Amino acid sequence: MVKKLLFTLTFLAFSFSAVGQTDYSKVTFSSKIYKYKKETPRTSELGIDRELVSDIVEVLSGSLYGEKQKVEIINKAWLAFVCPKTFDFVYKDFAVKTNNNWGKVNANGEMVLEPNPYLTEWTINDSEFPYFQLALNRILDHYGLLAHGDDAVAVKSSFNQLLMTKDFKFHEPNEDDWAYSYLKIANEDLAKKGLVALVTKGYYDIIVCKIEQKEKVTDLFNKLRWELVTP
Repeated sequence: MVKKLLFTLTFLAFSFSAVGQTDYSKVTFSSKIYKYKKETPRTSELGIDRELVSDIVEVLSGSLYGEKQKVEIINKAWLAFVCPKTFDFVYKDFAVKTNNNWGKVNANGEMVLEPNPYLTEWTINDSEFPYFQLALNRILDHYGLLAHGDDAVAVKSSFNQLLMTKDFKFHEPNEDDWAYSYLKIANEDLAKKGLVALVTKGYYDIIVCKIEQKEKVTDLFNKLRWELVTP
């Protein structure tokens, strides 16, 4: 059953993959991992299923993406959950480009990257939930459904990255503003549009949703042990 599921996800993934491939001639792939985990993350045993991922994508994207695009995001996230190794293979370009070191060069002018970034994160994490959070974070961030801001300036910048708010105008932060204080003020403006900004407690990952969906979004993230709070 698991093999059949992975085959289906892999087939769908290739169906949505871009034809062109990234030029890796200037990239050096090198891993610091001696031995990757062989076991895959548990999902159903922990109450995690594809429907949960689908619900999160649906509530955060709304009308921002069409159904075909939503399915693509959901397929990526779910494959990353159930089999990081396969995800890194099928979505190589995506996996590498959502690597934190993408675009950064060392003192020798080299871009050195982990060849299996999602499998690496799964390997170095002690349990499933921190890995699920990180994987979904990277995927949602790529699609403009989540952004990071750990100070007032970064929070304002995050609103420019989020598809839900990228066309809104927010005032410049005051000198004494910090992440939560700026978010609180921003939420006063967002409320006029029927929206609210929520932040992951302790991690400053920001999402924006409709006010009436606030509790639903919070409950969905809680299933991943990812706590959302309203500043």
